[in-house]
Parts: sequence; structure tokens; C-alpha cells
Amino acid sequence: MTLKRFSLLLLSSLLISVACLVMTIYYFFYLPGINAEVVDQQQQEYVLLKAAFSASAKNLTTLTYDYAVWDSLVEFVYAPSDEFIVSNLLSNAFEVANVDAVFIHSVNKQFVWQYLDESIRDSSSALREFVEGKTATEAKTLLPSAADISAQQASTRHGYYVIAEQLFYITNTTILPSEGYGVIAGSITMARLVDKEMIDEIAGYSMVRFSIDKKINTPADAQPMNDFFSFDQLQVVNASHSWLIRNAFDDQTMVITVHHRKGSSPKLDAVSIILLLLIATLIVSLSMMMLSRFLILPLIHFNSSINASSNDNLMAKVPNQHFIDEIDNVSNSFNQLLIRFYEQQNYLETLTLQDALTEITNRRGLEAFADNVMAEWYQQATGFSVMMLDIDHFKLYNDQHDHLAGDKALVDVACCLMETMASHDALVARYGGEEFCVIVKDDNTRAVTFIAETLRSAVENLHIKHDVDGTLWLTISIGVMVVPKLFKNAQQHQFHDLLKLADKQLYLAKNTGRNKVMLNVLS
Repeated sequence: MTLKRFSLLLLSSLLISVACLVMTIYYFFYLPGINAEVVDQQQQEYVLLKAAFSASAKNLTTLTYDYAVWDSLVEFVYAPSDEFIVSNLLSNAFEVANVDAVFIHSVNKQFVWQYLDESIRDSSSALREFVEGKTATEAKTLLPSAADISAQQASTRHGYYVIAEQLFYITNTTILPSEGYGVIAGSITMARLVDKEMIDEIAGYSMVRFSIDKKINTPADAQPMNDFFSFDQLQVVNASHSWLIRNAFDDQTMVITVHHRKGSSPKLDAVSIILLLLIATLIVSLSMMMLSRFLILPLIHFNSSINASSNDNLMAKVPNQHFIDEIDNVSNSFNQLLIRFYEQQNYLETLTLQDALTEITNRRGLEAFADNVMAEWYQQATGFSVMMLDIDHFKLYNDQHDHLAGDKALVDVACCLMETMASHDALVARYGGEEFCVIVKDDNTRAVTFIAETLRSAVENLHIKHDVDGTLWLTISIGVMVVPKLFKNAQQHQFHDLLKLADKQLYLAKNTGRNKVMLNVLS
């Protein structure tokens, strides 16, 4: 055999071996890996969409609670009056808040008052019947049960429901005094139609394209569809995935479909692989050095940067400024996409921890901060103080000035508290209604008293006009519980226990004249 023939035979054998190896790697290793990545991307879109649904509904749930925990509304339920409706239940206020329907019921589930937006007039009767449980197959209702009423504490029922072939988000909260506990007078229900505007809003939050359609008849042998709001791990790659949104009370359903950005895995046939290998072999034999210098090495560095990400799964930016423009553009595009992803992630996280009205920390953020403070206290690393603040005669202020002025007063007080505590190691949060909570990492009684008095004076010096009980301005009362650093059996105390103790001091402050600070030390 001549050297030429041997070279051709060797080259042919090498190319066939490489082709078989490449096809084996592609079909048994590379393609399954790509499928897993696409499934993971589609799963992330599903998770982001569910989170956006929850975030979009958060504001309505908060607004319902703000109305429900209100002394004046309690009086209205017992004695309805047109004057209260004109002053406080304004249609334009509900329109601005994107509320499509409001129902108020007494404690015995008797209808008291309603607001309906023109967009849902056709389905208003079905909506009201659903809220009152008249259409439920098991006589279930969103209105509070006897157990909810006997608890004498604020309770909420909410969710997405299909009514008259339309999807609504509905939230119901018990109506009771401003303290958040006491005799329940009834309940208030607010609803928002999931229309095109809300769909666009949710799509903007999640960056996921989806559609909501009526339930159609499916073949008897078709796979049953899962519930959208239940955890559902995707298993296969599809251009779209669909789930059911179903009522908890009856059999009405709708279909929500996510249309994925990447809907299929890349396909490559064996003939194409062989041809590409033949061409690539000829090219690589002539230009391996150039490709290694300007193409292969940058891609290796690109991949190394991704693999070098931190253990907490935070992706790092990749290097740019490469010789080849396309690689440089890919690097820049990846970095820009990473920035947008983190911005969107931070925005969604902010929605869950920020009060919608005052834009300060909400109750969930307060609990997260309190967990860290309690952990340090259990280790006897540091003491702290808990302050409960309540605006004096705030419901009277709302009655005199209207609900929008009350909202502005809440925002002004929140800003004042934040500015006053800016120089301290502390957290200011809205606890609910007109109540605020401040956690200060300081257990010095004198220093904490000075801080509390500073907060009280700062709010009074806002000069928000409110002439009542001989005072000219809006004031606050403060209850303080100082938690010493060295404390035996600290683990027996939970944060909600300390809140109750601070709330007792607040009660004493309000019942001994208001506009004052009452302090006690945990013992």
C-alpha cells in the first residue's frame, strides 16, 4: 500500500470515527443537556408568572385591609348613611386604584352597599352571588365564617376566581375597629377583573408572554390539566404550556397558557454533521492557529467566567472587548441581559417587602428584620428596643379631611419617621392602618427614651392641622419595650410577644392623654 493510499485511508477512518463520536456525543449527551436547560428556562418563566400574579394582587389586598380596619366603616355597617358614602366611598378613588367592584356585608351576611365599575355591569350579579355563596355547589362563601367572626381579629380570604366566564381577583376582609381586633361588624370585598390592562401589567412584571382563555371541551383520553397556582414541575419542552385556573367553590375554570420564548430544542441531522465535519476538518487544518487565537480562546474565557460564578448562583459579567465583533456583541448582550434580569428580580422582591402607600418597609419586611434581631439577642450579642407608634385620633382626621388626605398624612408621618431614624441603627415599618413599628438596636433606657421623644416631637412639628383634645396638630403616641442584652431564658420569648408588650405601653400612652411616650423594660 502506498503512502498516499494509506494517508487517504487513515484520513477517511479518522473522519468516520470523529463523525460517529460527534453524533454519539450530540444525541446521548449534548441534546439531553440542551433539553434540560430549555425545560429549566420554561420552568423559570412559569415561576416568574406566578410571582407576578401574586405581586399584582398585593395592592388590592392591602387596600381592602386599610378600609376594613376603620372605626368609621364599623359605624357605617351598623347605621348606613349617604353622608358617609359621599365622603369616604368615592367612585373616583376606586377607579384610580383599579378596583372594579366593592361589596359591604354585615356580620350576618346581609348586603349593605356596593360599588360597580361600568366594565363589569354585565357580570355584576354573578359576582355578587359568588361572593355571597349563592352559586357554590357546597354553599361555600368568601364571607367570613362563624369561626372567623368569633376570633375577633382581622382575617382575609382572597384568590383568583372564574365568574361568568371572566377571571377576577377577589379579596375579602373582616370589618372591625382600628386596633385590628374586637367585635366584627361585617366584611368588605373588593374585586378586580383580569382584563387586558391587568394582563399587560402582569406580563410587564414577569417578562413572560401568556394568554387566558375560556375552558374548551377536551377529548376524554386527554391528559388532565394541572392547577396553575399549585406547584407543578415541568418535564418536557413545548412551545407552550397550559394550566387550569379553577374556583375553590364550584366547577368554573379557565385556561392560562404560557408561550415560551424558547419552544423547542435545536435539531441537527447526521448528514449535516458529517458534511460539517468534513468542511471543518479542511478549514481547521489551514487556520487552527488563527481560530485558536481569536475565536476559541475568547469562548473558553467566556465559558470559564460563567462557570466561575459564586456558589450562591449569582452570575458574574463576562469580559468584553474582543477582536471579533460578534463575540464582543454577544458578551455585551449577555451582560445587558444580566443587568435587566437583576433589575426585574430586585423589583419583584421590593414589591413583597415595601408598603404600597408609604413606600417604607411593610409588615413582611419587619418580620424579616426582626428575625435577625431576635437571633442576635438569643446569642446575647446585643439588646434592642421595640416601639409601637399610633397616630392620635386618626380616624377622626379621616372623617374631617377625607380618606385621600388621610393617606397623605400617613405618607408624611412615614417620611418624618424615616428621616428622624436615618442616623440610628434601626428599622421603620408600617405595621397596619395608622400604626408604625420601629426596632432600634439599643437597650439603653435613657437613649431609647430620647429617641422616642424625638420621634414624637418630630411628628408634632410637621404641623399637620388637626384640632382635637386641645392640640392643634396631628400627634402620635408611642409605646416602648426595652429588651436588655443579658437576659435569662431569652429563647422563651418570640417577637410577637415583645410586640404585644410594646402595644400595651402604647395603650397606656393613649389612655393617659395621648401625644406621649410610655416605656417599660423587659423583666
